[in-house]
Amino acid sequence: MKTFTTLSILILILVSGCTNTQYQEMQHERDTLIENYENLRREHDSGTLETEITDKLLGTWKFLNLEVEENDVTEEVATAKAALYALDLQNLTLVFFEMNESYFYRGKRGTTEFAGQFNITTVRFGDEPFPFIRFIRRSGPLMPQLLFAVGPDGKPLGLKGASGFAEAKAAEIGISVTDDRLYLLMYGKMQLSPDGWVQSGGLQCSFERIKENK
Repeated sequence: MKTFTTLSILILILVSGCTNTQYQEMQHERDTLIENYENLRREHDSGTLETEITDKLLGTWKFLNLEVEENDVTEEVATAKAALYALDLQNLTLVFFEMNESYFYRGKRGTTEFAGQFNITTVRFGDEPFPFIRFIRRSGPLMPQLLFAVGPDGKPLGLKGASGFAEAKAAEIGISVTDDRLYLLMYGKMQLSPDGWVQSGGLQCSFERIKENK
């Protein structure tokens, strides 16, 4: 009887331990799911994304390169024209700053100076947010004209036959920014792939951050 009682107690302890372990595992899984959901929500929240981009954007940037995204038969011509035009942008610098709770930009390319205000907006394709920067010119050339040599026909680099290129408007310059790199994008066609929305046939203008002496 004593042996049976002891065995019963051991079984109860074991079951209790298993139940407690399972409960902890369930709690961990629930906490992980909640954390992943919150991260995903923040990642896809337009307001959060726009604020993060604006904060990272502030500072001084120097032109690095102008590249062509994958395109059709015009890609070779576009790449050659982009490489040639990139030579004209080698001394291009951009400065983004905040003043009186508004956001401004100014810049210089050789003797050409320009300035204005900017804001970050988000356009969604399906569930994917695509951030854009809107340049509100006050002086100097329009940014699509300056960055991508856009002509009166709205086509960058004069590539009228490049059907993949979107018409250039102030609100159609995409943006991606890290701590030390800035990418301004002339989006081409937006297409839905198995991996989500992607764009093809566009141009990417890249910059590196200039660390200012304090």
